[in-house]
Amino acid sequence: MQDYRPVYDGDLNEFHRLLNYAFWPTESFEPIESSADIPAPATVGESRGLYDDDELVSTVTHHWLTLRIRGEYRAVAGVSAVSTPPKHRRKGFVRQLLFESLREYRKRDQYYSVLWPFEYSFYRKFGWGMCNEAAAITCSPDALSFVDRVNIPSGSAFVDLDTDRWEELARVYEACNDHDLAMRRTEEWWRKRVFQGWKSDPYVSGWERDGELRGYLVYAIEEEDDRTMNVWDIGYVDHEAYVELIRFCRYHDSQVECVSIRDADGTVLHDCVDDPRDVEIEISPGPMIRIVDVERALSDLSYSAGGSVVLSVKDALADWNDGCFRLTVEDGTASCEPTTANPDATVDVATLSQIAVGYCSVERAIRIGNVDATESAGSTLSKLFPKRETFLREGF
Repeated sequence: MQDYRPVYDGDLNEFHRLLNYAFWPTESFEPIESSADIPAPATVGESRGLYDDDELVSTVTHHWLTLRIRGEYRAVAGVSAVSTPPKHRRKGFVRQLLFESLREYRKRDQYYSVLWPFEYSFYRKFGWGMCNEAAAITCSPDALSFVDRVNIPSGSAFVDLDTDRWEELARVYEACNDHDLAMRRTEEWWRKRVFQGWKSDPYVSGWERDGELRGYLVYAIEEEDDRTMNVWDIGYVDHEAYVELIRFCRYHDSQVECVSIRDADGTVLHDCVDDPRDVEIEISPGPMIRIVDVERALSDLSYSAGGSVVLSVKDALADWNDGCFRLTVEDGTASCEPTTANPDATVDVATLSQIAVGYCSVERAIRIGNVDATESAGSTLSKLFPKRETFLREGF
């Protein structure tokens, strides 16, 4: 008999043993005797398990997030720590785990779900679609030498930051994250997911002017082929602050051979450096998002245009989404209800999710064959769901 339920203290060791074998199979597992043995980042979120005859066969952790979707912050369920040991794979356990997770999200009024996939095609078949890309900027410290010609602003200094200053970092973060899918980070997130690491804590440094924090970066010095300063979280209130953070990276020329920065857009740096060819920018796929409940998600969105369209939605996992819905927007108020009318457009839930959050334009989805729509319906959908700039930087 299968049972989906919270993972209680008595199963914590088994929960983390399964995760260790799934994601770090070459590393020995240190038994978990109590919750105090769990790394701080892993204590954020709520653990669930799928049990088969009381044996834990699949794991998942739910994060109750708040993300900006089409300009307004909304509740979004984050999915992480999905694992099933090899002896239990290909028995439908993960499918059941994800189905039960969606049912829980629906009960909690979480209309969207987001995750970082180990394999995009695996989660695509369950209804998640990629929702943004990210730029990975790589160069030597010397490639950033343009900062040597920029005057250091008066009254400014680089500073080390600790958890007690999380609210100042939050203000900087919110000032520079104007993309959709930006997270409203909680104090717990700042303390446990930004300032603390899984095995060692990262460096968190900032740039102040006249005593006001204007920028920050979170990074580690890693031993790879070349010693690398790996910056995975960077925030700045304006271009001046951005340049000073780049100066901070430049000043690591005696510690590292390489600087790597992950950001929404790396092309600004191309405009700053002496030779853009010295800065490599790699665009990589980001997280995936899914509509949990089509009827409520589309009714709840904000729209700048009006119109009506009947959508035939294909959802192989969540049966409550698999069917036809009439979406009507009038005077800024939306309603999305099941209907028996003939559809104007047909779309799978993964593509609809990408369109709803603004990552994929309707025109592009039609062009690549992910939406089948009449000309009139395509025009209406394009007006209802214009493309947006999306970027979720947080991993989980």
